[in-house]
Parts: sequence; structure tokens; C-alpha cells
Amino acid sequence: MKCLNLHPWDLQYSEAMKVQQELKGKLILEAPNIDPKLVAGADVSYSKDSDTFYSSVVVLEMPYMSVLEEATAEGKVDFPYIPGLLSFREAPVLIKAFEKVKNVPDVIIFDGQGIAHPRGLGLASHMGLILDLPSIGCAKSKLVGDYDPVGSEVGKYTPIIFKGDVVGAVLRTKRNVAPVFVSPGHRMDILSAIEIVMKTCRGYKLPEPTRQAHLSVNRVRTSHRSTQSPYQGELFSW
Repeated sequence: MKCLNLHPWDLQYSEAMKVQQELKGKLILEAPNIDPKLVAGADVSYSKDSDTFYSSVVVLEMPYMSVLEEATAEGKVDFPYIPGLLSFREAPVLIKAFEKVKNVPDVIIFDGQGIAHPRGLGLASHMGLILDLPSIGCAKSKLVGDYDPVGSEVGKYTPIIFKGDVVGAVLRTKRNVAPVFVSPGHRMDILSAIEIVMKTCRGYKLPEPTRQAHLSVNRVRTSHRSTQSPYQGELFSW
């Protein structure tokens, strides 16, 4: 897959925020009129005692969610953990995995936020622009906004309101299990994002693409654990 080079990655905090503000204006929050055949999931994992990141992209085929392709990558952390700037920490290693993918998906679901983000550009939105593909953020926790309680039935949802705008939805994907937080990434709208997430769920809390990516990246991390070097000292002085 082709990844666009939208900006440098060696940035300071203020520079990264400026990039987010600039890229937000490039987002398209309308979904293409397609019935997705290939849906990808992407996830990142790392050990607390290591400065190595692992990423996985799994492409699944609708409607049975059969795995068609899996691509993984690893890389060193070169950006500190700063709330709201997660994509600058995780996107580089995700790009390495996406560049190996041969079957271009119709839509990608990320374990992270889309526009439900302080500056409207979470990981799913940022990566959606880099890949120039429809993308969805499906996170396990809230980053911004307020919402009313969501119904207990599978498929029920309630909007996430941030600064007066609807930026996503709290969606019940499994009964008696905490909901997920869905928001459009790029070339996507809220209702289409909800519909795609529900179509790709297979009895678990997480949609199958990100669930498979999570399993994949943890297998990779575990298999490399014995060769990881202990993390010593501080990488950053910010």
C-alpha cells in the first residue's frame, strides 16, 4: 500500500500540534457509497520495559470476516507519550506495516480515536489521511466529550458531544460489556462508521478487524520478547 508523506516526524510538541490543526482541515467527513468487501484492522503494542513498538495490519474479507492478509512491523519509539499526540508516537510503525499490505482494503478500523479528539485528529484520522482511505476510530475508552448512558441492547448508541458538536458515538457491541467509542477518521461519517463496526462484530466487544490485529500484534511482541533489550534511562528530555 502507498502511504503519503504529509509531514516530517521529528517534531517538537508545539510543531506536532500545528500539524494536527493543519491536517484537520483536510479531513473528509462523508463516507463513499460503497459496500465494503475488504476491511482492515490495525493495532500497536509495546512492552513497558522496552523501547520497541510492534504493529499489525490484518485484512479481512466480508461477510465472514475471514483473514486474507496479515502484515507486521517493528520499530523504536522516537516520540514521547503525550496525551492527544498518540499518532506521532504510533503512526510511524503502523506505516511500516501498511507498506507491506498487498490487498488494499475498502475501509480501515483503528484501535484509537478519529475526530473524537481534542484537536479533531486522532490516530484514525491521521492515518486515514496518510493512507487516503476511509478510516474509523474504535477506541475502548473516551478521550473527549460527554454522552448520555447507552442502552443495554446490542447496537444501541448515544452521541458523543464535544464543544457543541457530535464527534462520534458510544456503541454497545456486546450485551453486559462496556461499550466502545466510535468516531469517523477520514472519508467517513458517524452513521456509516457505526454501521461498519456493527457489521464486523462477531460476538466480541471489539470489531473483528481490530480484534484480529490485536491478537496478531501481541503474538509478534511475545515472540520477540526474549530478544528485546531492557529499556534503560530516559529517551526524552522534554
